[in-house]
Amino acid sequence: MGDPPKFMNLLEYSICQYSIYFLLLSEFIIRLFTSSRFTAKREGKPSDSDRGTIWLITLGFCSSIWVSYYFRSRGFIEDLRNLLLPHIFYYIGILLIIGGIFVRDILVWTLKRSFTFYVQTTDNQHLIKTGFYKYIRNPAYLGSIMSLMGIAFSLRSVFAPVAVLIICMICYGIRIKIEERALKIQFEGEFDEYCKHSYRLFPLIW
Repeated sequence: MGDPPKFMNLLEYSICQYSIYFLLLSEFIIRLFTSSRFTAKREGKPSDSDRGTIWLITLGFCSSIWVSYYFRSRGFIEDLRNLLLPHIFYYIGILLIIGGIFVRDILVWTLKRSFTFYVQTTDNQHLIKTGFYKYIRNPAYLGSIMSLMGIAFSLRSVFAPVAVLIICMICYGIRIKIEERALKIQFEGEFDEYCKHSYRLFPLIW
């Protein structure tokens, strides 16, 4: 994945690649432990309201990584490929990748058995409103977006961060609206009250 000429030296190349491998490993482990084999033990009758958005966010995740590399590849117009952000954005990107991984992992662990990749609720499910969830209703998604933006920044293309942000806002935005619709049906007034004191994704913005 990638090649050393995109970076200032081999050390920067290695750090970036291992950070991305860490991200992919983290996602694999989360998916493994939230697969039907493990979630089958949940109590209560499940209500599936996913509407295929699991594939939408998977597409958004994969395409964001692809786009970040494409803008630095030889397949992109050379003059535009050489338009780069200042070198400091490499370090910002690495911090965002690692920070996003830890944010997502911590939030998935907070939800434990309540976390699923599909939009799904159960009869005995409780609305989590502590920790990060007190302020942000979808912080695990925020962690993913942080990491994806981090990849774009670390490769330093001026186009990648904009493209990745657009992809994420479309894919995760649709997912969040469908997910919140299911939660509103499940928790009714409790969820409405929760929404009055929290943000969907970005504090003070949305």
